[in-house]
Amino acid sequence: MLARLAAEFYWLGRHAERIEHTARLLRFQLNRLPDRPVDELTLGWQAVYRILGQPYVGMAADGGDAETLVIPDAYTLAGKLVEERANPDSLVSCWEHARENGQRVRAQLPLPVWTCLNQGYLWIRDSNFNTAWTLGPSALVNEAVDRLNLLAGVVEAVMPRDEAWRFMELGRFIERVQHQAELLAGWIEFNREEAGAGALSWADLLRVCGAYEVYCRRRSTNVERAQALGLLTQDPEVPRSLRFAAQHITQLLAGIDPVGARYPMAPPHRMSLSLTASIEVEPTGLSGEGAEFFRSVGQDARVLHDLTMGAYVTHSLSRELAT
Repeated sequence: MLARLAAEFYWLGRHAERIEHTARLLRFQLNRLPDRPVDELTLGWQAVYRILGQPYVGMAADGGDAETLVIPDAYTLAGKLVEERANPDSLVSCWEHARENGQRVRAQLPLPVWTCLNQGYLWIRDSNFNTAWTLGPSALVNEAVDRLNLLAGVVEAVMPRDEAWRFMELGRFIERVQHQAELLAGWIEFNREEAGAGALSWADLLRVCGAYEVYCRRRSTNVERAQALGLLTQDPEVPRSLRFAAQHITQLLAGIDPVGARYPMAPPHRMSLSLTASIEVEPTGLSGEGAEFFRSVGQDARVLHDLTMGAYVTHSLSRELAT
């Protein structure tokens, strides 16, 4: 596969995963609006913005005026992450980037995949956020998640397991490791005593990751910190766990470059195995604060991205001539 085509498929997967991550966090926060006190909602917005790497500007007032400003604040803060084109990480911006990636590889994309991707972009482009808000604060992000699930299902059903699919899935799972590590680190930080203990519950973390029902079936409805973090870190059967994503990255790299998976391994393969090993080995940090462990996992994922780009996309002319 040409390097430029591999890059387009890779970034298509990353942008799709970024949309879903943002939509899941927004859905968590917007569903809390009707029945949570102001201080919890304010802390929730701070957590969402920090986890997404966005600057947070709160507008909630103190005292009696605080309650009256909760909904307008939520509308403004959610709108920045949904419809603001100047924000490169907003839902509409990421969907536009994903569609552009798809356009540039249109000849290699099955028609149902392109149709689903294009319809999703046209839907969010033409959506009126103000109208959607009147139907329910979380209505638009709920539909965004549903459309992304539909896209994932169409990809699963019709795309051949070739290089295009592997690079797209590789981008998706590298993006997932980065975001999940940042999510877990941020959640730990916002549950320190000085940040307001209990404001962000561990049950809510499982709900954001779609793992609450799994946890309840395997353990109980009483969610404990260590067990929740263990599930989202090391369980190989939970799709949004770090171990699940890391193992898929290793398999995808082996399919893309079988020679690089054998000794002496190519740099991306070595980094992938190192990342998987650090996740599979019982992290000592989970029994304590734990945020530093997840920060290091996120940094390893960024290094893996750089190595993957250097190995399969941004080939240097001098290296190619030498070969």
